[in-house]
Amino acid sequence: MAEPSVRRADFLMTLAYATDLATGHSRDFALRSCVLAMRLAEVAGLDDHTRRNVYHQALLRYIGCNADTHLLAAAFGDEIALRRDLQRIDIGNKPELAETIVRAITRTFADAPPAELAKAVERGLAEAMQVSVPILSGHCEVAQRIAERIGLSDEIRENLGQLYERWDGKGLPRGLSGNAVKLPVRLVTLAQDAFALTEAHGFETMTTMIAKRAGGGYEPELAELFVTHAEQLLAGLDGPVDRETILALEPVPHSMLDEEACDEAYLAIADMIDMRMPFTFGHSRAVAALADAAAKQLGLPASDVRDVRWAAYAHDIGELAIPVSIWMRAGALTERETDAARLHPYHGERALASLGGDGKAVAALVQRHHECLDGSGYYRNSRGPDLSPVARVLAAAEAFQTARETRPHRPAMGDAAAAAKLRSAVRNGRLCPDAVEAILTCAGQPARRGTAERLAGLTPREIEVLRLIAAGDTAKEAARKLDIAPKTADNHIQSLYSKIGVTTRAGAALYALERGLVQQGISAA
Repeated sequence: MAEPSVRRADFLMTLAYATDLATGHSRDFALRSCVLAMRLAEVAGLDDHTRRNVYHQALLRYIGCNADTHLLAAAFGDEIALRRDLQRIDIGNKPELAETIVRAITRTFADAPPAELAKAVERGLAEAMQVSVPILSGHCEVAQRIAERIGLSDEIRENLGQLYERWDGKGLPRGLSGNAVKLPVRLVTLAQDAFALTEAHGFETMTTMIAKRAGGGYEPELAELFVTHAEQLLAGLDGPVDRETILALEPVPHSMLDEEACDEAYLAIADMIDMRMPFTFGHSRAVAALADAAAKQLGLPASDVRDVRWAAYAHDIGELAIPVSIWMRAGALTERETDAARLHPYHGERALASLGGDGKAVAALVQRHHECLDGSGYYRNSRGPDLSPVARVLAAAEAFQTARETRPHRPAMGDAAAAAKLRSAVRNGRLCPDAVEAILTCAGQPARRGTAERLAGLTPREIEVLRLIAAGDTAKEAARKLDIAPKTADNHIQSLYSKIGVTTRAGAALYALERGLVQQGISAA
């Protein structure tokens, strides 16, 4: 298996997309603000070292925003809507802030009697600071710890601990002011506010508001520089930003991650996702452990084992688009909420789209982790031929682990009951029997079928050969990808044909499709 070599900036973009979902920002908000911040840094004549810090602050400013989100939702309801409202105001303006809090509480208690609503508003305003300060402190600490885990410098981590601080000292949680707030923090805060205000009020009003806040939320000289060059700085940033643009902005030297570092980066993503709510703590790690063990037991290639582990770490990243207040409610989801929830595999795939190479296989697995063999899954209603063995393993691992966890609308199942639920899904044609039995065996449940024939009797190397042939590779092309001699590859192919009872590439491709042995994205055409 080839050792992956991934730009760390690719992972930063994944985290940036995730924080856009969790904070209610528009598509590519963090990426566009990164471009804007780097342009402003250039106009300001900042050196490469400071520009590097600006780059990381822009992409990662909100990576700690999932900490204690359930407490934020409990106090103010839909935390994504609240964050969206806060983007559009000057939080140093107490009347504006109070109005925003009242709006959030009113939204939460929309169906309550007037007297109950009034009490909720009074209580919310009285407790706002008491609730907010520890939550925002937690955001800062978590952002710093995640940055440490993906190998960022002490200086960048210090910047991430100041994400809510302001020039005038009215920020939280420490009330830093002036130059005590690091320059990259001051610059990125201005850039991101400029985007949010432009989207809410238009370009002209945005520049007026930025100028008005000079000396308050923003350093006066920096605000003046931005307003003077605003049209030039924002040119062409009204749409999505592609991966290559962000990669090109990173000051040299570019940081690369080996497999071990990638594993830690995916783990950091898993923990960022799972800490939104108490009942999801450790969920992604547990799914990954099951999927990894089951894939190994089934004899899948090492690259598939790695991909399913990474996909399991990141599989719920798209759920950040759904307010925690919805997941915390004990009642059933509405039709609209259900539709939104069922799109989380799509958002997950989009979040991971920046990861080239091996990341594409991980993204494809995340997209399919709720699909079923009979087409009853979501969001694409894929069927068996589109679901490789490793995709089937991930779906089974996620279903089993979720069944064993408590949710607000139901208690946790015991292992035996969860196993029975999965075996029922097998009988109904929804989950793969081989994948389910491998998961259950690895979870310590009694096995009900043997494993010798689980992959049609093929070895991991034979499966690799079959996939390449199904994709249309010649013996020579397959040899190059497998790093073996062409004659050896040809011998493998002929032996494989004999073993599965076919004589042509087309026959082998159809065989692979019928048994779900083709990787995502590979067709038999």
